[in-house]
Amino acid sequence: LSIRPDILSPRAMVELQQLCDKVPSFPSDLAFATICDELGIASVSEAFSEITPEPVAAASLGQVYRATLRESGDIVAVKVQRLE
Repeated sequence: LSIRPDILSPRAMVELQQLCDKVPSFPSDLAFATICDELGIASVSEAFSEITPEPVAAASLGQVYRATLRESGDIVAVKVQRLE
């Protein structure tokens, strides 16, 4: 909604955007557990040779980690959706 000028007033858009931008990250252990559940692995180290311990970005829908794929060595962004 914060990017829909056809629906909201400019003031409402600014307020909603601030809410989206000022969302704290959720604990990384919960994010890593979600990654493991989704990939069917016991530890993130099975898929990634490196992953940032804290998210590099967080927003209202989820957060992002920087990681290196174990098999190829490619650097990737791993987005984890909020559970709430």
